[in-house]
Amino acid sequence: VNVNTLPPPPPPPSTDRPTNTAQTTQRPSSFSNDNNDNNRSQERREKRAGQVHPVLHSAFKRRQRTASPPTTTMRHGRAKSTRRTLQFYRLNAPHLKPPYKLLLDGTFLVTSIRNKVPLYERFPKTLQQEAHTCYVTRSTLAELEKLSTSAAAAADSDETNNFFAQARQYGLDECEIIENDKIPTAASNTNTKHAKAIREFSDASRDIFHLATEGGNNRQAYFVATQDDALADALRATPYVPLFRIGRAVLLLESPSSASRSYTGNLERKKLVSAGGNMTEEERKMVKDVNKKDNKKRKERMKEEQKKLEKRSRDEFGGGVNTRRKKKAKGPNPLSCKKKG
Repeated sequence: VNVNTLPPPPPPPSTDRPTNTAQTTQRPSSFSNDNNDNNRSQERREKRAGQVHPVLHSAFKRRQRTASPPTTTMRHGRAKSTRRTLQFYRLNAPHLKPPYKLLLDGTFLVTSIRNKVPLYERFPKTLQQEAHTCYVTRSTLAELEKLSTSAAAAADSDETNNFFAQARQYGLDECEIIENDKIPTAASNTNTKHAKAIREFSDASRDIFHLATEGGNNRQAYFVATQDDALADALRATPYVPLFRIGRAVLLLESPSSASRSYTGNLERKKLVSAGGNMTEEERKMVKDVNKKDNKKRKERMKEEQKKLEKRSRDEFGGGVNTRRKKKAKGPNPLSCKKKG
């Protein structure tokens, strides 16, 4: 047999699936469509990346504003309480009006220096940006000088940590000084309720107390700033003495004391009785006569009600109001007695 004349062997069977010519012709077009969709999606994403939703945009701007250096502002509750306190003094104590006079104590100055409280920033914000002037007594400066000298003499003391010297310097630079000859004496002070307590005060605290209580009801219109509890308690018993203090490095204006509120309440009740002080002598006499007649009628009405009550009890029980006798025990309770034998 001639090998060259034999037919070529058949090709080996293919493992691939038979392909459709229609599908092979459409596949490139489908791939191109997917690529176009992907390109359009990428374009939309890039376009959206340049735009920001209005709500997100405002939130982003808000974050930008809050990211700026913080400013020292009062909290809402504290600012509201301060406004109410100033409004109370403005309505009920007309002598407490701008420009305000702030009388600073040595303990207050030392606390502000130790806690790094910027008083020149905090006082205007607390007083609603009203004009004010700081005062300090000569005795307070002398007391701070004495404490500064004793602190400087200590071995473990440093000039940078001598808060007494810094407090005294602040009083000299930023405050007006009240000399000793302008301090009222105890004889001119009409408030003798705390005469025993002020004997234990230092000279500086005693001068501040006399300045705030001269003539009664704080006629000199001082806002007292102190950290001395004994002095603050004595001043709270005097009406219309506003108090400043520092708590946790925060400047606080105390609410009106109970003495101020009770004094104001008594004044308002007197105004109601006297019609605001505009009543004449004849009208006051007429009101007094009418009140006397009303009291007399009220007493007569009470007597009539008492008589009716006695009559009703007499009809029901045959006696007066409390004519029924209380039953007495006739003998021991046999159940509570111990048996014999």
